Order: sequence, then C-alpha cells, then structure tokens
Amino acid sequence: MLEFLRPIVDFAFWLYIGLGLLGLFFLRVMWLARKDRTRSIFTLERETASVRLTRAFAGFMIVLAGMLGVYYLGLVTPTIVPPPPDTPTPTPILALPPTPTPPPLLLTPTQTPTVLPTPTPVDALIDINGATPTPLPAATAANPVTSSGQPPSCPNSAARISQPGNNAQVAGVVQIMGAAAIDNFQYYKFEFRDPGSGEWVFISRFENMVPSGVLGAWNSDTVPPGDYDFRLVVVDNTGNFPEPCVVRLQVQ
Repeated sequence: MLEFLRPIVDFAFWLYIGLGLLGLFFLRVMWLARKDRTRSIFTLERETASVRLTRAFAGFMIVLAGMLGVYYLGLVTPTIVPPPPDTPTPTPILALPPTPTPPPLLLTPTQTPTVLPTPTPVDALIDINGATPTPLPAATAANPVTSSGQPPSCPNSAARISQPGNNAQVAGVVQIMGAAAIDNFQYYKFEFRDPGSGEWVFISRFENMVPSGVLGAWNSDTVPPGDYDFRLVVVDNTGNFPEPCVVRLQVQ
C-alpha cells in the first residue's frame, strides 16, 4: 500500500533541486517585496508589498517543509517499503560450433626407394632325361608400369615428375619418381582427377623435401580403369606453389 513512497526516495535528488530552485524564487520575491515596502510612500503600496512579502514567506516555508519531508521519507521509507529484489538478467547461452577434428597425419615418405619383393630367379630347369636346360623368363615386380609413356613436360625442374611418363599405362601401386625441392619448401601432395569432371581429388601429403628420387606411390586400384590426370603440387612456407606438374595416366 505504501509503494507510492518508493518513487519519492528514488528521485529525492531531483526533488531537492526543484524545491531548492522554488525556494530561491520565493526568497527573491521576499527581497523585492521588502524593498518595495521600504520605498513605498503611500499606504496602499506598502500594504500590497506586505501582502506579497507574507505570501512569499509562506511559500518559502512550504518549500522548506517539503524538503524536510523528502529528507524524512528518505530515512523512513527504506525500512517501511524495502526495495524490490533485483531480477537477474538472463544470459543467453550461445551454442558453440563443434570443434573440427583435425585430419590424421599422413605418413612421410623417405628418399630411399621402396624395396619391392623380388622373387629368386631360377636360370634353368633340368629334366629327368638329362636334356638341355630351358631358361625361365625373368620374374617381374608386382603391379608394374606396363608402358613408360613420354617424358613429362614440367614447368619447374624443382617440382617435377620423372616417372611414370605422360600417357603411361599403369596398374596397381604406381611408384612416383621425381623432385620436390623448391625454395622455402613446406610440403608436397599428390592429386588426381577424371578429365571429364575437372575436379582434383586429394591423395596424400608429404612433409620432407626430395631433391631427386622416390616421391611416393599411388594405388591405382582405387579407381576404375580409364584415363586420369595425376599431378604433383609443391607448396612453400607462404602457401604459394609453382605451376603443378601434370601427367596423363592410363589405368588398366
């Protein structure tokens, strides 16, 4: 029921300023009325000035009483009408995006060529009749390059593929020879694409510089037979790279 007293306490500062200005106004009126009464010659003028002085004095006393009332309410109201409890401001909960999972680290090839298992050659077999031995054909490595193709034309000698050549016929795991040793080297990677789609597909990435030798390998069994563009991209520390070396391979 006494909630109307709360605004008086909340705005007490401005009430003091307003009542103070009003009190100054009544004081000025009192001073002017007293001055007029002193200078008045006629009785009517003195009576009028006296009435003004009385009214101004009454107004000033009312203003003073108002200031005392505001002061009293400022002391009493908090004990009678406690301030309303603070309502906490709801904090919006921001849904954070899921942390992306970093891609698994790729194996880094060494500069030493991969040693493929080589079957033990047998020069000849002697039949039980003692006939002249017949030489056997030499054993071949698994998944060979059936056709070496033409030497690739790479724009940069420090980022080149030397084997397999352009239009080479390949099958299975293809060993990639060449160089990846540009200035400010960071990494190199293999990519391939179907010439009909035009979109490059990432194969693998390597962190070690290779001046000349084995760059890595590509398992061509992961794609259907056909013609594919295969390229080597060598990237420097600034994220830039020279024009990639591209060869056309015929997967059997």
